[in-house]
Amino acid sequence: MFAKGVKAEFDNLEIHMGEFNKSKFKMKCDVTYEELMLTLDGGDRVVRLHARNISNVHMEKKAIRVAAINFEIKEGDKISVASGAIKIELGKDADAWYKEIWG
Repeated sequence: MFAKGVKAEFDNLEIHMGEFNKSKFKMKCDVTYEELMLTLDGGDRVVRLHARNISNVHMEKKAIRVAAINFEIKEGDKISVASGAIKIELGKDADAWYKEIWG
């Protein structure tokens, strides 16, 4: 699955490893879900998480909220590992994404 130009909000972040120091941030990104890997590519910042690290997915109005542990935040050559919530605004496609990731 692929979605282009999606808004993503990261919240309640706990950094386990690395230099990333924000507890929340927003970014506009391209979202891909293939072979159990969810990738949010914002250009300068890329977030990757494997389906096994998703602890829950909730439907919201035109969005999904993913609770995940041990996902990778990469900025340039710096990589950090974090846990937290990710809201992905997918519009009318949110239901299909929910079913693919959590179904």
